[in-house]
Amino acid sequence: MGTPLYAMQVMWNLGTNGRDSKTTFEELREYLHDRSIPKFEGMAGMRQKAWISNPETGRWGALYLFDSPEARQAARDGIRQSPVVQLSGMLPAVEEFDVEAVAEGVHAGTDLNAAGLAR
Repeated sequence: MGTPLYAMQVMWNLGTNGRDSKTTFEELREYLHDRSIPKFEGMAGMRQKAWISNPETGRWGALYLFDSPEARQAARDGIRQSPVVQLSGMLPAVEEFDVEAVAEGVHAGTDLNAAGLAR
């Protein structure tokens, strides 16, 4: 058996092109770049956080991997205080998962810490 990992998906439905939200995808990217990425880099108990978006469907959120259920719960407990809640005026849908397996591919791409539209 491998080392257990715990996942969480947090998703906002902002409406097509963010029309149901008090904020835009561009403003959320600025928030990521300026405040959220630095906050989560080096966060104890969190292995990885990937922010995801689809402006065509109005979806914005994140996928997390944690070392323990306690670390996942601590992150979940902070969601109501998330600046994205204040920026959008909405609460996200949250779902927790057990990780069955992880595969890392061979690639010549950019380091994941430098990838993404908000970088």
